[in-house]
Parts: sequence; structure tokens; C-alpha cells
Amino acid sequence: MSEFSSKASNRVALNRSLLAIVIGVFFLTINLREKLLFQKILTLQLILSIPLFLTSILAYAKISYKSQIGRWNKFGWITFMLGYAFLMNVIGIIVNNLLGISIALLFFFFTWILLLIYSFIDISYDNSVIKERLIKDLSFITIQFIFGILVILEII
Repeated sequence: MSEFSSKASNRVALNRSLLAIVIGVFFLTINLREKLLFQKILTLQLILSIPLFLTSILAYAKISYKSQIGRWNKFGWITFMLGYAFLMNVIGIIVNNLLGISIALLFFFFTWILLLIYSFIDISYDNSVIKERLIKDLSFITIQFIFGILVILEII
């Protein structure tokens, strides 16, 4: 198995797991707190994360057997990142609705701290990934800020 096939296989497995979580959260929310789904931004992010994870799975599956993988890899990452950010936003919004804004803000900030630690470790092994990490981290944090933090602060 080539390096890219192995990478693609691992990412497909991760996406499948996250997709299962999204579907589980959706049905759990319907059964336990249906009123939460009346918050349109929460429902929209929850619903959109499903096709985003599915598309990411399909894109990463292409990597295992295509010779030109650059665009598939980028597309797989973008759809994964959006789906993951939306899933984390949904969790943060639910935490806000059930436990309050301070716990929700702690959830978001802790997520960002761990993300930055991950990036610092990655960069410490290979300085050439600085630009890639900046793009990935800023994209993720921006989506979380706009569709997570601003939602719980009731600005959006």
C-alpha cells in the first residue's frame, strides 16, 4: 500500500467515524431536545456536516487509486474541515443551550488551544508546514468563530 493509499484509508476511517457521530447527535437531539433543532444555524450546520463528511470520504477514496491526487486531497481536506468545524460548532451550541455560555466558550477555546499545540508539534518536526498549518488553523478557527462563537453570543 502506497503512502497516499494508507493516508487516504486512515482519513476515510476518520470521516466514517465522524459521520456516525453527526448522525447520532442528530437523532439524539431529535429524541431528547427537539426544541434545539428550532435554532436554524445549529440545524443547518448539523445537516450540512453529513454531506460534507460523505464527500470527504469519497474524495479520499479516490486518492487510493488515482495517479493525480492533488485536487482530490485538497477537496477532501476542505470538505472534512468544514464538516468537522460544523460538528464542533453544533456541540458548542448545544453545550451553550444546556450548560451556559461560559462552558461553551471554554469548549471552543480549549479546542483552539489543542489545535495550536498540534500545529506547534507538527511544525517542530518540519518547518516547511508552517504555511499549511496557518491556512488550516485559521480556516478552522474562523469558521468556528463565525458559526460558533458569534452564534452563542447571539450576534448571528
